[in-house]
Amino acid sequence: MITRRTFLGRLGIAAGALSVKGCGQGGSGMQAQPASRFELGVGIENTWMVQADPLKDGNRRALDAFALTGHDDHWRADFERAADLGGHTLRYGMPCPRIGTAPGVFAFSGLRTRLEYLVSLGIAPVLDLIHYGTPAWMPDGIGDAGFPEALGRYARASAQNLGDLATRFTPYNEPQVATALCGAVGRWPPYAASPAAFATIGVRVARALVLASEGLRGVRPASRLISAESINWELADVLMPELAAQGQVTEELRAAVGSFPASLAYGKLLPEHAFGAILVSLGVPRADLEWFASRAQPPDVIGYNHYPDLVDFPGSPDFTRGAAVPLDAAADEAALRVERGLRRAHAYFGRDISLAETSAGLGAEVRAAYAAALGRMVARLRADAFPLVGLNWWPLLQAVRWEYREAVEKPLGEFLYPGGWNNGLYDVVAEPDGNLRRVPTAAVAAFRNLAQALREGRT
Repeated sequence: MITRRTFLGRLGIAAGALSVKGCGQGGSGMQAQPASRFELGVGIENTWMVQADPLKDGNRRALDAFALTGHDDHWRADFERAADLGGHTLRYGMPCPRIGTAPGVFAFSGLRTRLEYLVSLGIAPVLDLIHYGTPAWMPDGIGDAGFPEALGRYARASAQNLGDLATRFTPYNEPQVATALCGAVGRWPPYAASPAAFATIGVRVARALVLASEGLRGVRPASRLISAESINWELADVLMPELAAQGQVTEELRAAVGSFPASLAYGKLLPEHAFGAILVSLGVPRADLEWFASRAQPPDVIGYNHYPDLVDFPGSPDFTRGAAVPLDAAADEAALRVERGLRRAHAYFGRDISLAETSAGLGAEVRAAYAAALGRMVARLRADAFPLVGLNWWPLLQAVRWEYREAVEKPLGEFLYPGGWNNGLYDVVAEPDGNLRRVPTAAVAAFRNLAQALREGRT
């Protein structure tokens, strides 16, 4: 029997983000020659959660990352910082709540202006259609019954209006994290907290992912879809405790459950799958699962997100474990944990893979050591013909912590601090006059060195 306490208690929510635990050893799966160009990039944190109706959302504040970090005021300079790193791409969230002004009504002009400037700098955008938040007119967020179709319309409009500037899209950022925060722990709309809600919202998110992918590809067949997955490998063991004693033979099942709802959208979780029975037992109609059998929309590239501080060293401030290990050795160990996760994800999905989000290290020198270790990891994987086709440091700019939304008595400056997923190449410092100053860290130079090594063929 799956109890609410067991299910929710083990989802791994900590410090405002889903802890994607268990990225351990796994088989390397199919091997393929890597793409001719490895795409190095950065991302600008772009979480939105704008629902702030006192009757439904209580006293929660709107979370708008672009506004709160000053990016709306400094986007040109922020783009120039990204270009100055020497990489190829910038993963950038489309401000879905601002673009979708009303059902079926879209405003793209502001985003087009930004993208035109970014492209003029020689940087290719990778556009997130949705980074958690829906427009405010959808008060239940991704729990709204009409959400999948709404995202499909938004995807088609995005391809029509932006396809001349961008060919790379992420249809849905971290679908499992979104499903957990909205359906399992009740943090974001619709504030549900039950196994049944997790299952139902997860299937709805999977349908939205399919319709969005169909919309992008239907309008712009040349679109390159790059996912962004956080994989909770331990979730299967929570839902099916008997798996723990069965070892490697259950790896496929762990991957299917751990990547749900993406596994459903990508055609890896057919109705007869063992996890399908659990979803049905939690109230999902079998017909809803059967809908995916002929509609699978796997991405062109699996984007895998891994933050070693959050995932592999949760009991320590960061991967150095209080400087108990020499810095370079600790950084190489952290990168090795990421490599194992990449191999494990590729073994399941069998596609080209990108490290879509990663960062680590509370101190600037620690972040720089991790960036250098990532370069050594990339060289190792590429030499092994592992199909790693990209890497993004996330975030470029230290972001505002999600707790800002709930801890309304505290000022903005108290939510600008590193750790977990928030280890920017640039720190963001709140000045007394309200200005949000960008302060480069030692990791900026380390990242530039990685970009140069890639250009010179040394990585």
